[in-house]
Amino acid sequence: MESNELLQIQPISEMPIAKYPNENLSQNSLSASLISLGCSKNTVDSEIMLASLSSYGFKLEPEFQKAEIVIINTCGFIEEAKHESIDTILRIGELKKEGGVKIIVVAGCLVERYKLELTKELPEVDLFIGTREYDRLPELLIPKIRKEDSPSEFYSDTLMDYSRRLPRILSDPGPSAYIKVAEGCSRPCTFCVIPRFRGKFRSRPMEIVLDEAEALGNIGVKEINLLAQEITSYGTDIGIGWSLAKLLEKLDEVNNIEWIRVLYNYPRGVTDELLDTFRLLPKVCEYIDMPLQHISTKILNSMRRGIDEKETRKLIERIKEKIPNCAIRTTMLVGYPGETDKDFELLLKFVEETRFARLGAFVFSPEERSIAARLPNQIPYEVAKKRTNELLELQKRIMEEENKKLIGTKTNVLIEKLSEEGLLQGRTRFQAPDVDGDVYLNKTEGIPGEIISGNIVETDGINLIIEKD
Repeated sequence: MESNELLQIQPISEMPIAKYPNENLSQNSLSASLISLGCSKNTVDSEIMLASLSSYGFKLEPEFQKAEIVIINTCGFIEEAKHESIDTILRIGELKKEGGVKIIVVAGCLVERYKLELTKELPEVDLFIGTREYDRLPELLIPKIRKEDSPSEFYSDTLMDYSRRLPRILSDPGPSAYIKVAEGCSRPCTFCVIPRFRGKFRSRPMEIVLDEAEALGNIGVKEINLLAQEITSYGTDIGIGWSLAKLLEKLDEVNNIEWIRVLYNYPRGVTDELLDTFRLLPKVCEYIDMPLQHISTKILNSMRRGIDEKETRKLIERIKEKIPNCAIRTTMLVGYPGETDKDFELLLKFVEETRFARLGAFVFSPEERSIAARLPNQIPYEVAKKRTNELLELQKRIMEEENKKLIGTKTNVLIEKLSEEGLLQGRTRFQAPDVDGDVYLNKTEGIPGEIISGNIVETDGINLIIEKD
């Protein structure tokens, strides 16, 4: 889903729906639309808000231009995401001036991070809620609808309880869905401020995750993508130890689910036990998303990543040895304070040698209240941007070369939808939703949710063209 794309509505009827007091307010029939920005974890939170609104009687409107209430779930991770959030708020504010939109709600990470500033800078917003109030949205909206004198900001000192059965309304109809297995992060990375507004790491109970997977399978979902800020720590905070492998074993038994994908693995948590689970469980995709951030030991130590160059290289070797056909996706942070030309050249060489299946790169952003923002030897943005572009160009070439090698081989494809060009569109086990390109099926018939075998006949460097056997 594009970060500013309007959420499309598809109820999960089998999942538990929260019960809210029925006050029989005529105002409850107001239409509400939600714009979700940022990462897929934000998407899940948006789905929780949609379900709470629906349960209270609000009409969910897919087109925000037609809605009376617009909720914007913001991202505040890096500078670019913050600008996108503000621009979206201002755009909806213009619709309010024109008289269509009556109430604007701004939620999420940006709000939690800039509690004091936003109220002063954005008077057109009627209600601000932080990352701990999502399921309370309807009750906070009612006073605004009634035009009662009520606070415009709601922030809780108590972390949101993700251990409950939280209702959701799927945002993107199709055979693939996300499941959040944990919230928050307890890692000490110096460049990141997410723990400050998402809180410490909290695992969801295994039975809750399994129930949600079963409910998704019952409505036709074939692929589940497991999410957490740092997923390899799953279970460590709730007394069941390092339990991601155990969770995967249980999920592998869930009826109707065919593919299981694990996103955001912390390098230190990718153990031999976990790799064996990836290799042995048939439903778990041979796909490891593992943000490395860098390869220079000096930079990694400054970032407090808990791993150095030698250990990183050994980890990559172990993954390739245990899962020879594994697709490794990573993320690199370029322009971190103190990154020299030599450090960057080492990073380029590492990427060239490793040949990641997928790689994303970000320009370092000196986030307020982060340790890294106060470090000496800050890299000028223009230098960091140039390095980032060079790294991405290298990865583009690597992807093109590796994809060309796939021509003539067979693979399985999960059909997702019909493309604008009229071709069936889907993904392989080696492609995550939204970030890894797509497969287009030529001379092929099928339906969404079907998994078919086909031959790779062409590539544009990122996407693949496949014809059914």
